[in-house]
Amino acid sequence: MTDSRATTGAWLRRQFQGQGRRLTRAVLLATVTALAAMALLGLSGWFISAAALAGLAAGGPAVAFNLLAPSAGIRALAVGRTVSRYFERLVSHDATFHVMQRLRTRLFAAILPRVPGPLSSLSGGHLLERLLGDVERLENAWLGQAQPTLVAAVTALALLLAALAVAGAGAAALLLAGFLVMAVLLRGLANASAEPLAQRAAWRERLRGDLVQALNGLPDVLAYGLRPTLLAGWRPRLAALAGLEHRLAWRQALTQSLIQSLMQALSVGVLLLLIGAVGDGTVSAPLALGLMLMVLAAAEVTLPLAAAWQGWPDTRTAVTRLDALMSTPLPRAAAEGHAEPVADGRLTVRDLSFAWPGQAPLFARLSFHVEAGSPLAVVGPSGAGKSTLLHCLMGLQRADSGEIRFGGVAQGQADADAWRRSFALMLQQQQLFTGSLRDNLRLARPDADDDRLWLALEQARLADTVRRRGGLDLWIGPAGLHLSGGQGRRLALARVLLRDSPVVLLDEPFTGLEPATADALFETLQRELAERVLVMVTHDPRQAERLPETLTLTPAP
Repeated sequence: MTDSRATTGAWLRRQFQGQGRRLTRAVLLATVTALAAMALLGLSGWFISAAALAGLAAGGPAVAFNLLAPSAGIRALAVGRTVSRYFERLVSHDATFHVMQRLRTRLFAAILPRVPGPLSSLSGGHLLERLLGDVERLENAWLGQAQPTLVAAVTALALLLAALAVAGAGAAALLLAGFLVMAVLLRGLANASAEPLAQRAAWRERLRGDLVQALNGLPDVLAYGLRPTLLAGWRPRLAALAGLEHRLAWRQALTQSLIQSLMQALSVGVLLLLIGAVGDGTVSAPLALGLMLMVLAAAEVTLPLAAAWQGWPDTRTAVTRLDALMSTPLPRAAAEGHAEPVADGRLTVRDLSFAWPGQAPLFARLSFHVEAGSPLAVVGPSGAGKSTLLHCLMGLQRADSGEIRFGGVAQGQADADAWRRSFALMLQQQQLFTGSLRDNLRLARPDADDDRLWLALEQARLADTVRRRGGLDLWIGPAGLHLSGGQGRRLALARVLLRDSPVVLLDEPFTGLEPATADALFETLQRELAERVLVMVTHDPRQAERLPETLTLTPAP
């Protein structure tokens, strides 16, 4: 457990690196706030009791009592407490938000190159839980856990020194014993909460994954009437999660109540220890009352400790998950050199082989070449590796062996960005994003003006539909929900045409289109891509026969 805590602490320190000054200032301001609150209550108690005693005294002492200094001190502490609390929140939240923004960016950058790859086994919901849920837990690592604990430690030390100076070793020993009991309670809460917190994280992750899956398939859910079934399955799971949350909240509330009771008992204990000193005249009654009230005021500092210590196992687990994700070995890139291909109208593949880990090869020793003006049709049954071949050509997957050359450069020696800029890929499952139609088109060419966008839509036989539905600002909804399947494919095709890359890879471009539209698009592609290298995957033998070259893939036995 010690090694785990050290590892978690080191990982968090790396994430918060560069924010040391802000965090230090935040701790100092929080400490000033806590000490000012304690001093305010202590000074107020001393002032009221001393003024009362002075008023009861005869003649001289009552006249000699100074009302101005303590009242000014009270006002200064009250204002200082408010100001320091404001700036503490400002500084600590600003530092934390900077760290969370940087962490989310790093995490997203770590996920992207590993999917597809070593993270392919994780669903979108699981990855979303890492990116949102786990990072949200780490947001509390400083604000809700580290800072309150540090402030409580400094406050405890200040109280011990004050008790030692005013009341002697007995009172300091009493406070120290009380603080040790508090530490034992907090440690016990953390240990008892570790397993329920792990269960809660697992349940939340599964629920988030199921919810994302259901939302992605919402049209099918509604069409097949699956909503009641899903709700019936989720209700007991949500009830179990609520029960777990209740258990955790009950343990936290119980520990918090015990700590508050302990602080009240310590304040009374300190006052009882001072009775003798007050009677002997070594300690004044107002000073004894002020010290007791300072101990009582310290109870405010201990309020967040139960939540802080209970959440630490959750933070440790989140760090373990994120560290494992970010340290997962990167798959070897298909293009890992520095050469930039210069379009020469020829794509060559020699002895290309590819297999998924632990599976038979999808294709082996595959060789062919494609030239501009002589498109290649790739045909074969499902599972033969047609889409995977396009991914290998694009550089999204690294082939096990063989060579892909374009522009006088082998893929392995090419710069990854330069290689991918030479290719435009239309996936079998088109990727459309929530936003306007203009936003989706400009993914391929951010600097394209509206005239260029309309030209691409005309080429994809989609311009008339877009004009009728409001133009380029048409909101297409999540994953193109407001478009039909055929319209979505034509939008994806328009994006490919807009990219203007020398090599175009199309995966089932005519799926979901009526024959007349498919034929018109085929003619458009033949005309617009006549000077580019074109590789088209298709199940339609009629379209394949119209291309001059055909490559047939067969599934592995």
